[in-house]
Amino acid sequence: MEVLAKEFGYVENKPIYDGIYDFSGYLNSKPKIMWILKEPNGQIDEKKLEKGGWIIPNEVFSNLEKTASQPTWQVIIYVMYGYLNGLMYDDMDYIRNKIEMAKVMQSIAYLNVSKMPGYNKSVKSNIEQCYIKWKSILNKQIETYAPDVIIFGNTFDFFKNDFKNKGLEKVGNYPGWIDVYKSGQLILLDAYHPSRKGRDYVNTLIEALNGYFPIHK
Repeated sequence: MEVLAKEFGYVENKPIYDGIYDFSGYLNSKPKIMWILKEPNGQIDEKKLEKGGWIIPNEVFSNLEKTASQPTWQVIIYVMYGYLNGLMYDDMDYIRNKIEMAKVMQSIAYLNVSKMPGYNKSVKSNIEQCYIKWKSILNKQIETYAPDVIIFGNTFDFFKNDFKNKGLEKVGNYPGWIDVYKSGQLILLDAYHPSRKGRDYVNTLIEALNGYFPIHK
């Protein structure tokens, strides 16, 4: 990715790598779940971005307290922990009281559309350009990780035409929160970005995952 970054004109900043922390855990997951968000927050101050060059799974998901301190990841943790343990939002502990809940981040595939440090507020037109730039990498990641379900955090629109070319069918929706598509055997959940979302968002995603991949009967 650093070669591509240089081709795109990034001189001072390097990519922030995403992917999987525990490959064995991911490959043995039923289903294998991928989340795709917008960009890594690399903002230092209002104008300056960090240099990048580090790996999110290795340097964050390995540290449960660090993982659990990030608001966006907290929401993902509630979704994944609830789904995997047959719980809804009100049944779960607060993450701060049960930090081991954050381990669920270690066995998912976690991608950002942009691979470069970004600001703490994303602009859709900028992310669209990032998708065009990093499309080959993103497609390779999806192909290599071969998820059973992808949860898009307000990023599905960037990928929609590519999936249409492979065959795309809308198969359901959860009004106000999620549209559900199928491409081959792959289930795609077009959801809001998890940032600052709460109980209803968490419960709806758990319900959707249970609807297509029930693991507790």
